[in-house]
Amino acid sequence: MYDPSEKREFKRIEKPVMARFRVKQYKGLEMSSFYWDMVSVKNVSAGGMLFYYNRNLGFDSLLDLKINISHTTPTINCVGKVIRVEEPEPHSLFRIATSFTDIGKQEREIINKTALECTGKEAEGT
Repeated sequence: MYDPSEKREFKRIEKPVMARFRVKQYKGLEMSSFYWDMVSVKNVSAGGMLFYYNRNLGFDSLLDLKINISHTTPTINCVGKVIRVEEPEPHSLFRIATSFTDIGKQEREIINKTALECTGKEAEGT
C-alpha cells in the first residue's frame, strides 16, 4: 500500500542483496583501491543503497560498486558517493548510505523493475 509520508523518489528493494565495492577516491587517496570488499546490503533503490561495513569509509568518499540484485539480472556496475555514515552502537558495524552518482539508464531501470516486482509480491502476501 502507498504511504503518503514516504518522501523517497525511488522504491527500495528490501531483500538480501550482495554487493562489492572498492574505494574510488576521497581526500588523501587519489587512486582507486585495488581490492574489492563484499558487503551485505540492507536496501537498494535506483537512487542509492544502504549497507553495513566494519569501518567508516568517510563522508563524500566515492565507491566503485558491483551490485547483484538477483541471479536473473546482470550485475549493476555504478559509482556511489557516501552521503551518510552511522555507528548506532560502539563496536558495531557502520551503516553506510550512498547516492549513485554514475549509473546507466538501463541499470537504473533494472533496479526499479525489481523493486516494483518485490513490492507487488509483498502486497500479494498481505
